[in-house]
Amino acid sequence: MKNRVLLIGLLILGLSLFPVFYNILVIRSRIYYFIHYDVNLPNDEEIIGNIENFNYTAYLNDYIETHERFKSYVDKDLILFLKCQIENDTGFHWVMSYEHHLHYYFLAENHSKLYLTYNNDTIFTVKDKDNNSLNLIERYPWAHIAWYLNFTLLPYVYTENSTLLLEDIILVKIDLDYGYLCGNLCAFSYHIFQYLILNESLDILLIVIPEPLTSVA
Repeated sequence: MKNRVLLIGLLILGLSLFPVFYNILVIRSRIYYFIHYDVNLPNDEEIIGNIENFNYTAYLNDYIETHERFKSYVDKDLILFLKCQIENDTGFHWVMSYEHHLHYYFLAENHSKLYLTYNNDTIFTVKDKDNNSLNLIERYPWAHIAWYLNFTLLPYVYTENSTLLLEDIILVKIDLDYGYLCGNLCAFSYHIFQYLILNESLDILLIVIPEPLTSVA
């Protein structure tokens, strides 16, 4: 009889402690952020600082509004905000499928030559020295792209389009993915790509930001 009572007590204790251990061992592993900079270039900190601290709202030709408290571009404030969301997620979660993540990837690479086809109102293509498209524009509807051309350093194009050779430039690609899942009817995801071209003086020549992908449940 005593053994039976003991087994029942242990079973009740195990069932009561299961959510605690599941949170510690499983759910906590799904709450994380990963921030990676791949910038094997001189002045790497200056490159990152110029881009993450750029005043995007002052220069983007088409500012796309997104979900509340989220931006249609990536800057330092957004990265810190999302990182804090992850770090402050320390509570107990009853939903077994709960997850919360941030992936941020920043790549900067040198190109000896790029060919930019554009006019004053549109960016048509960006191709490398072998005439291969970098797919910064072509994959997305133009109406869903926020963009910027620095006409203090790029010539105006009054014709239908013109192709400009850019030499010794830096191409930056940013990929940010953030989201959480807290049940079948509770989820949010936000995914944004951001492309920039800088000259050798680290001046921003071009920005292309396709409309972020968001979903709410």
